[in-house]
Amino acid sequence: MDKLLNKKVVILGLCLLIIAGIVVVLFRGFNVNFLLEQHEVIEFVIGKDFEMKDVRDICNEVFKDKKIVLKTVEVFDDAVSINASSITNEEKENLVKKLNEKFGTTKTVDEVTIETVANVRMRDWIKPYVQPIAISAVIILAYIAARFREENLFKLLAKIIGIILVTILALLSIFAIFRVPMSPIYIMGLTAVALIELMVYINTYEKKEEK
Repeated sequence: MDKLLNKKVVILGLCLLIIAGIVVVLFRGFNVNFLLEQHEVIEFVIGKDFEMKDVRDICNEVFKDKKIVLKTVEVFDDAVSINASSITNEEKENLVKKLNEKFGTTKTVDEVTIETVANVRMRDWIKPYVQPIAISAVIILAYIAARFREENLFKLLAKIIGIILVTILALLSIFAIFRVPMSPIYIMGLTAVALIELMVYINTYEKKEEK
């Protein structure tokens, strides 16, 4: 009785979680990684070793509350890529002036350009994973069909797919609700979770058959 009650509570909790996730996605969408959204970038060559903290302090002073992401570039890590949601000409002038003062460089405002990076659509960075996932799914389904041919195959596959689908939807709902920045690495993670869950289920089912 207790197990049945606990199972119902878990199912209800998952249903509520998925519904909440769907509502968040409908009204706010997923929180996409900043570097995958449309933004502007400035690359500034310092020409020597530098502390990223110094650059960040200057950027915080120039861009105020704007979201920024800093990355080292060039072979010798002697340049910095400054990514911001937007960069005005006034901000660029102020940035170049402060970086020159801090690192002893002599860059002019005209030498430093603002590049616009277009947003990357989610379907574009999901696309490379579709083919390998599909191939893996076909191989696994073929194994299940051969291994459990005496079982009600349709019922077994429906149960396995249902369990995996609920798990993926629950994880995506958590990402949406807690505004976790989505990126291609999460697609790999979700795929890994699905494969692990599938292997665990098959292993458990095989052990039940042996008994």
